[in-house]
Amino acid sequence: MIKWSKLLWFVLIVAVTGMLFFSTAPNIAKDINLGLDLQGGFEILYKVEPLQQSETVTTDTLKSTAAMIEKRVNIGGVKEPEVTIEQPDRIRVKLAGVTDQEMLRSLIGKTAVLTFRDEQGNRVMQGSDLAPNGASVGYDDLHRPLILLKFRNADKFTQVTRENLYKKVTIYLDETLLTDPTIDEVITSGSAQIRGQRSVEEATQIAKILNTGALPAKLVELQANSVGASLGALAFDKTMFAGYVGFGVVLLFMLWVYRLPGMVANIALVFFTYACLVVLYWMHATLTLPGIAGFILSVGMAVDANIITYERVQEEIRSGKTILSAFRVGQRQSFITIVDSHVTTIIAAGVLMLFGSSSIQGFAIILIMTLIVSLLTNVFGSRSLLGLLIKSNLFKKPAWYAVAKQDIGETARVTSVKFDIVKIRRKFYAFSLSILALGLASMLIFGLNLGVDFKAGTRLDVMIGKQSNTADIASVIQKDVPDIAFKPVTTFGNNNEWATTTFDQPVSKAQLEMIQKDLQQTYGDQVSRQESTVSPIIADELVKKAAIALMLAAVGICIYIAIRFQFLFGVACIIALLHDVFIPLALFSVFQLEINLTFIAAILTIVGYSINDTIVIFDRIRENLRTMKVKTVEELQQMVNISLWQTIRRSIFTVTTVFITALAIAVLGSEEIRTFSLALIFGLISGTYSSIFIAAQIWVSLKKREFLRKNVL
Repeated sequence: MIKWSKLLWFVLIVAVTGMLFFSTAPNIAKDINLGLDLQGGFEILYKVEPLQQSETVTTDTLKSTAAMIEKRVNIGGVKEPEVTIEQPDRIRVKLAGVTDQEMLRSLIGKTAVLTFRDEQGNRVMQGSDLAPNGASVGYDDLHRPLILLKFRNADKFTQVTRENLYKKVTIYLDETLLTDPTIDEVITSGSAQIRGQRSVEEATQIAKILNTGALPAKLVELQANSVGASLGALAFDKTMFAGYVGFGVVLLFMLWVYRLPGMVANIALVFFTYACLVVLYWMHATLTLPGIAGFILSVGMAVDANIITYERVQEEIRSGKTILSAFRVGQRQSFITIVDSHVTTIIAAGVLMLFGSSSIQGFAIILIMTLIVSLLTNVFGSRSLLGLLIKSNLFKKPAWYAVAKQDIGETARVTSVKFDIVKIRRKFYAFSLSILALGLASMLIFGLNLGVDFKAGTRLDVMIGKQSNTADIASVIQKDVPDIAFKPVTTFGNNNEWATTTFDQPVSKAQLEMIQKDLQQTYGDQVSRQESTVSPIIADELVKKAAIALMLAAVGICIYIAIRFQFLFGVACIIALLHDVFIPLALFSVFQLEINLTFIAAILTIVGYSINDTIVIFDRIRENLRTMKVKTVEELQQMVNISLWQTIRRSIFTVTTVFITALAIAVLGSEEIRTFSLALIFGLISGTYSSIFIAAQIWVSLKKREFLRKNVL
């Protein structure tokens, strides 16, 4: 009997949610904050040092310095600046949507100590003697800009001019000479002038700095990342296009493989995307380029829960159960596997939050958020929708669920066993060891191509916008930065419109500005740049953090697996994870691809995600251990072999959707996350291989020893 009410509820839920999505999603998406790597801007980590060697940096010093930085940023007209204190002596400044980066960086970094010095170099007055808002802009008789100063104590300035009558009094801003007038008469008005400003803008900026006051400490740049507004927009457009393509291919894949359940999964995936946008809006989160990459990857990860469920439902249908019974058993048996796989990925993302940079932390936050939302939409949501369709009794034929009639009623849940995977496990061990040996040899011979994140220096990416000559670019760099060695200039992009190089030491912002101006003279005003500068101190810290993060993620996941399953499963996971981490590392060495922070983010994502396939297999092994009486090593090997073939399709399909999105990012996405996507692709392939051919076989080898110790044989 057809239950039209169930179908009506399905149509109503989909229609209402669809209307909500199409009516509100565009506006919500527009209101989400974009990071500096998407709309241009810079992020700088400053070390705060005392003005005098006898002084120390205290919490009060950090607070007052941060407050002064915010005042100066406000002078530049930047909206919503982020100025955060990082103990014990650092301040991080993030400014998005900045058009004149050099002006702002100069504005922030100036200590702005104004001093008046006599001919012997003694300080006779200083900036603190100025009246509140005592600096303003005026003009001389020839309408040239000058800075007018009004002092708090007119008598003090009168005394200074009397003592230095017919002598020079030099005026310095920090150690930069502004002017050195000769005192021709005693000034009683408490006013002075600073001449020699090249423009009204320069005079206005200095006046504003003087009015905000001097910094209470010196700022030393430890790390800087800068992105031009045009480059940020280009990166955003390319990455979003990659996301649309990946999203579309995943939808087609699910519909082709699973038919009716695939359609429901696609509807849930649209709901998932909308829910994530809403949560991002509520969180007032800032979306960065790695964050968008994480969001795109989450599309592939989100359908994994459906794949695990639908594969189990198909399996139950083939065993002869009714559609409704198969659905109930499938969703019940797959739920704990889905939870385990999500938890392991959340563990890795949590480690990223603790040890990553700000953009990587943004990626981790979005990854965790999408995993939680996925449980609601792609587990509970899709199951509820599919349940309504099944209970309507309109879709009873197995063909709706991609199950052929001739496959129903099998005595075993495995349709065919191509070969005994467990029996030839030593061949897989040998294959993996040969790859690892090749990678180790490559690392010993060629080493790793470490980016500036891990060895200090400056990476410079220049958007030329037209056909360019690497030799000409190299000659410009050599001319403007003659004292610092740099790697050969290379080009990349669809039309080789980008040029990049890496300097062995940090390069000053003035030198980088000079390079850009010289290239603009040759190739046009469209030339723009982005750079990443890391000091040796930060590079050392990042290396240590990366090592700790990888170790903690792997240990945390393996402890969870050992608790959820058993100790030997945890040991097998550790070995498999080492395999999954080392393979991408070896391939990056062979191809001399750059290893940076995004590579570490990708590896940690792999650590969390590649274990998903292993969990699917281990979960089936654990289930079969309860139902099959395993007393000998031969029976153990047979049971594991059956478990592998029962789950091999599921293992491959769960990684396929993520592989699709990662490949879309690699081929169509922005160059800035190409390293991230390539590391993911290498890791996904390695993780799938190790889950099927390594992890379970290692567990068999360890379990065999346990059998022998207990004299079961």
